[in-house]
Amino acid sequence: MHSLCHGLLAVHRHRTVLGNNFETLDELTQLLFIFDNFDEIIGPDSGGTYLTQWTTKWTAIKGAQSYFDKITEELIDPDKLVSPGGSFVSAIGSAYKRYAATLLGSNRLDFAHQQKLVFELLSDRAIGDSVSSGVKYVMVDEYQDTNYIQEQLLLRLASQSKNICVVGDEDQSLYRFRGATVRNILEFPDRVPGCQTIKLITNYRSHRQIVAAYDRWMASATWTSNGRRFRFNKTIKPDPKAEHPEYPSIFCISGQDADDEAERFADLVQFLKRENVIQDYSQVALLLHSVRLDHSGPFIDALDKKGIPAFCPRARAYFENEEVRLMVACLA
Repeated sequence: MHSLCHGLLAVHRHRTVLGNNFETLDELTQLLFIFDNFDEIIGPDSGGTYLTQWTTKWTAIKGAQSYFDKITEELIDPDKLVSPGGSFVSAIGSAYKRYAATLLGSNRLDFAHQQKLVFELLSDRAIGDSVSSGVKYVMVDEYQDTNYIQEQLLLRLASQSKNICVVGDEDQSLYRFRGATVRNILEFPDRVPGCQTIKLITNYRSHRQIVAAYDRWMASATWTSNGRRFRFNKTIKPDPKAEHPEYPSIFCISGQDADDEAERFADLVQFLKRENVIQDYSQVALLLHSVRLDHSGPFIDALDKKGIPAFCPRARAYFENEEVRLMVACLA
């Protein structure tokens, strides 16, 4: 999506506020941009907090970044956020206006503004019709992970051909923290009346017991509220042609605390290897709520005590890795 937007901006840059050789910031350089222009965008602390909410500069930068992206991606008018009284919403709205002015004034874009500029281009009837007339088909994978402005862009690109195909799974909507909304795929039939819906209900990867357990668990919840649905009606089935060996594909390990649970898990891995159920430790994967060290640490330690190698490169935050800390120290 970002590559597509960059290409359209490169062609139609003269119709935008961008100058030649504009720069697009990724998530990290966006944070650093706010840092470099902190006083101008965020401003001084008031009563010990920044923007009435955050107590340190870095939390203010990360928090503001999330709100700035959301305001842009949801096409919210920041003027409607600003009001007298010193509320958090008003402070964010004012900071956003300063951020957008500073960003575009330095001939830079973040990913959200990149999409917004393309949206504005395509909203111009003359430009939009010209661009969309050259698009014969729009095909989108992982549609459940698109956000509001991306949906608007895609529908505009398909406005001439009327040929748009989206593929996704609302059960795998994982990126709400990045602004994605599962409503895009759930409400797609309303956005494109008369579209054909094809349900892909066969799971070709998993053991039939896993598929059955997953389907029972999902069916046990209520997926409608106030007349709105949050999941399509479907029954997932295993591949009927696959061989499903008879073994306990689902079982539960529990412990009195995190350390006890980790030791029991390490015992299981050791047992699987000793009994030749697995040939190599790399055949075992552990999925955690987070790979940060406070979650993964007990498991890494328990495996290490039994001489079982574990690979978890993101257990530490980037700047907590020893080699990175040494490089930062050298630069400092």
